[in-house]
Amino acid sequence: MRARAVVVATLFGLGLCARAVEARADTLTPPESTQLARGETVVREHRLNDRAPGWSAHYVGGVTYTVVDASAPEISSLLEDVESYRRVLPRTKRVKLVSIEPNGDRLVELVQGNALVEAEYTIRVRHYPALREVRFWLEPSRPHEIDDAFGYFRVEPFTAPGGEQQTLLTYAILVDVGPGIVRDLFEGKVRAALLSVPQLVRRYVAEGRHP
Repeated sequence: MRARAVVVATLFGLGLCARAVEARADTLTPPESTQLARGETVVREHRLNDRAPGWSAHYVGGVTYTVVDASAPEISSLLEDVESYRRVLPRTKRVKLVSIEPNGDRLVELVQGNALVEAEYTIRVRHYPALREVRFWLEPSRPHEIDDAFGYFRVEPFTAPGGEQQTLLTYAILVDVGPGIVRDLFEGKVRAALLSVPQLVRRYVAEGRHP
């Protein structure tokens, strides 16, 4: 399983995997911090190819930072609500909580796509309250129409320039959709959709406060 090991190593190298509590937004550059202060979203795209014997992996994704006008506990609560995934994950048609494991892991079945193509798969979701993180990855034991996926949400308090208490939401994702027309023709659109999640969370929160 060399490709998966390479993906995990790359996630660590990019700063996309979980870090200790004290390793926070100081990884942002000064220009990126200025973008966030202006209410803009910071996006870092990434692509990873790995050709192991008998397996050719091709991952796209990256990491996105955005500031949400809500408290960190509010965002953490939203991420615990499986039904909210329908609104904050792009092009999501169906969401189903399959099971809650004895260790607290949740298996969540998703169907995503558009009128032309769609994919059904299950992710394993694990919460780390002490780190303010939610990590997820493809559950390979269940049917899946993508090859692989890894990622996490991180929720951190953020003080706006005017002193308002908001939340810095970090979202990291790498996905291998597998060979075929989606990879060949729509890679750019897939990556853009993947990295739009924090903006969708921000819109979802805003609509909830100002319906």
